[in-house]
Amino acid sequence: MHPSRAPSSHLTRKIFLFLFGFLATASSFIIHTPAQLQQTIGTRHRSPCSISMVAPAPLEDTAEESDNTDDNDNDLESFQQRQALKLSLLFQAKDAKRGFGATNTERKEILDIITQLSALNPTAEPAAAYYENNLRTNLDDGPTLSGKWTLVYTDAPDITSLDPSSSSSALIPPPPPSAKLGRIGQECDAGENTISNIIEWKRPDWLGNILNNGNEEQNDGKESESRVLQKVVCEASASPEKPFVVDLKLVGFELVGETDNDESGDDSGSASAFPSLPGMPSISSILNQGPAAILAKNPVSLRGPLKAPFGMFEIQYLDEEMRIIKTGQGYYAVNLRDSQPWF
Repeated sequence: MHPSRAPSSHLTRKIFLFLFGFLATASSFIIHTPAQLQQTIGTRHRSPCSISMVAPAPLEDTAEESDNTDDNDNDLESFQQRQALKLSLLFQAKDAKRGFGATNTERKEILDIITQLSALNPTAEPAAAYYENNLRTNLDDGPTLSGKWTLVYTDAPDITSLDPSSSSSALIPPPPPSAKLGRIGQECDAGENTISNIIEWKRPDWLGNILNNGNEEQNDGKESESRVLQKVVCEASASPEKPFVVDLKLVGFELVGETDNDESGDDSGSASAFPSLPGMPSISSILNQGPAAILAKNPVSLRGPLKAPFGMFEIQYLDEEMRIIKTGQGYYAVNLRDSQPWF
């Protein structure tokens, strides 16, 4: 080898190493995610000599982390959309008085919100709580149908007709109701494989006015807390083949009374009690508390060996707070989970 060629060879090697280091550094900036890039920059700042020794991250790992980031962004966006739609639905339901006073326009608007929420349903198997015992898996991983729920909206005529003031013609005043409709709820007991539809009935206002001689201040302006809970108990079942559908069979009927300050207590020593009917409340208790006074002492529970088909419903949406179902007749019901159950 000629001595005159040594400097040229040495210079060529330096140029090659410089280009190699530059390309390695540039490729790592292009391939790394922001988090990796920050870590790489910090490492190189401490050790400049190692710049050309840092290998680019594998394409597979970078793609996986990018997918996870996209999934998280999509989850957050979906959550925000659901919360906005739920809030809008609750405002609409309140204006429509749970559906009892809804106009056709309001029903269409609410149905549109329900349709959008159904498309964002976060629960893959909402009916899983009612699978057979050996098929109930991973129930703690997501929202469950089991629990107590309160109705906030429905368009089902068998429910909206329970309020005479909303179903009667404006030209013909409705007769005084024998009871005042209260809250409507549903108890889903997966342990017992039952779903109970519950309606709260209270003493009508007109009766309270008569008992108070029209003086609203006689009871310090407080509404009577006496009530009757009407319960229709159904056996419920579902299967993984139809994870959104719950089938129902009628198994029983219950009436339970609750009264103010236990006024339906033992009145056997009172002159106004029914001496021939032990366990019955006094006449004054019946007048003040209504049927609740009787049912508080004598609840009705009808259960038999026979089970009658009661229909089905399809779960359109389920999360930790809200549930939307569609009945077999095509009507909708929106329920909120009770944080403070009233039944």
